[in-house]
Amino acid sequence: MKINKPAQQKEIGASAPVFAPQMQLLTTKKKEKLVTWLPLWLCAAFLLFGNLGVQAVNGSESRWLVIAREMFFTGDYLHPTINFEPYFDKPLLTYWFTVFCSLFNGRVVTELTARIPSALAALAALAAIVSIAKRLWDAKTALVTGWIFITFYSFAFWGRLAEADMANEAFSTAAIAWYLAYRNRKSFIGYLIFFLICFIGAHAKGLATIAVPILVVLVDQLLNKTFKLHCNWKAALALAIGAGVYMIPFELSRIIAPAISPATQTVIDGDGTVKTSGIALALRENIIRYFDPFDHKEPFYSYLIHVPRLTLPWSPFLILAVINAILLRKTLTKDEKWLCWSMIAIFLFFTISGSKRHYYILPLIPYCAIFCALFLTRETPVQWIEKIKQILLKLYWILPIAGFALLFLAGLILILFPSLIPSQYVILRRLLPQTMVTLLAGIFVIGLFLFRLNGPDTAFTRFLPDRKLAKSVFSIYIILLMVFLYAIPTADQFRLERRTLQTMAQFIKAEKVLPENVYFYDKSFVNAVLYLNQPYEIQILRKPEDLEKIIATKADQRVFIISQNRYFDSLPAKILQHLPKVIQEPTFPWDRKSSYRKNFIMRTIRLNLPKPK
Repeated sequence: MKINKPAQQKEIGASAPVFAPQMQLLTTKKKEKLVTWLPLWLCAAFLLFGNLGVQAVNGSESRWLVIAREMFFTGDYLHPTINFEPYFDKPLLTYWFTVFCSLFNGRVVTELTARIPSALAALAALAAIVSIAKRLWDAKTALVTGWIFITFYSFAFWGRLAEADMANEAFSTAAIAWYLAYRNRKSFIGYLIFFLICFIGAHAKGLATIAVPILVVLVDQLLNKTFKLHCNWKAALALAIGAGVYMIPFELSRIIAPAISPATQTVIDGDGTVKTSGIALALRENIIRYFDPFDHKEPFYSYLIHVPRLTLPWSPFLILAVINAILLRKTLTKDEKWLCWSMIAIFLFFTISGSKRHYYILPLIPYCAIFCALFLTRETPVQWIEKIKQILLKLYWILPIAGFALLFLAGLILILFPSLIPSQYVILRRLLPQTMVTLLAGIFVIGLFLFRLNGPDTAFTRFLPDRKLAKSVFSIYIILLMVFLYAIPTADQFRLERRTLQTMAQFIKAEKVLPENVYFYDKSFVNAVLYLNQPYEIQILRKPEDLEKIIATKADQRVFIISQNRYFDSLPAKILQHLPKVIQEPTFPWDRKSSYRKNFIMRTIRLNLPKPK
């Protein structure tokens, strides 16, 4: 024992000098990785979640909030309703995401809980596209791809909306990220997870979440001649399981009758579609619309405009990258060819469809980020393209700070000389101080970052490998922060629709109006359904004759009729004289007449109702 002890001590002591440097090197690598990647994720999260619940619903967002809220009311999570009427135009998954997030808010659906799923989906799309770039190229390209992707205007715009489009993009991109990890293996788990991502993702928006990944996979297999490798029973079985999982919600909604209006289970729409058949509506909204569009018809070249729009402000670099790839097409690597042909395939897939909207082509945008990153991280042999690229990179960090400085100067002049503000815009004066502070903060942050990038290497300079590119990316990021976290939420206070409808809801409650005495005129308004927040269906009076009947039969009751000015404008004077205004959405002096006509108004057939406070 006495002899072995020193030997053991010597042995341990001898291994320590070898082990310690290895641990130190591992710790250093972890720190470098953290310093390199953490800023990307923090900046992405801050851009997506900052002031996320402040803005009132915009566009189609109200559908998601209303449907989730009514799912809580009815306990029916298989049959979406709006104003307690069946609405199965979109699949169920994103409604369930909203319901799930709202569970953590006491089952109360708000703008914030409805938007969180899209923000998380945007982070998932970021993770997927970074994974693709890192697997096919390197960490440097992946890092630049991530920064380009989060500074696309569409990333924050769609990532902050309570709709299904960002979830659609995330599932589509995640499927390809998973495929690339198993591209050279005949793995049942690999096939199964790929098809599950596709088919489950199809319940977010539609069948394009299946078509786009399969299209990109076919491009890869044709270029690498691996198509036969993946034609096997494992892939076929995984495909069958994925399709079966896709059908489960539709089968459940077919077997289980709707909680509201069970008779609608067999109601047929004008085009022959069963009103509550999810699979029938999925086929109509995806297959029939693709080949025989019944709405959203745009020219065939529409996406040549929409793609640059969705990739702002990096669109000039995307266009230069396309020209560069065409000129150097013979020198492209196999992976670069895959990227180019995948982008072409996705672009043609959506272009062939007659039904077009700019956000339909969102699944292409992550690949545009990789395409831009490859172009920006390499020096092209085409000299004139390289010169334009360098000039643009310089402008991208000079113009933002110069623009902020000019805006700050303009604000200072308006504060010193308030008479310069036109009388109809006097209300905007109160925004000047806070706007000045925001601009000053933007100038300071960008200025500090640019100053540090001109100094020696520090952790602050590791955001991106190229300093010129880092200056441009960070300047753009600060602009996006100011737009989405300050400008849009601040401007939203001049949209009075939410406040007006909530005032109407309070008035209805205070007046103790019976549910059957609250009506919409002409149509159901989703925003009104949301903010009136009534736990029952609001009936619709569709014709002037319906109004006349209500006036004749309920003149001694408290009856409220809600609509927009444009629908009351067409009514005869003999009817309007019996419908005095109770609450009307206010306007601002700069509002156009066409906008005013869309404002909400509440009328009543009782002439002696007290005015709301």
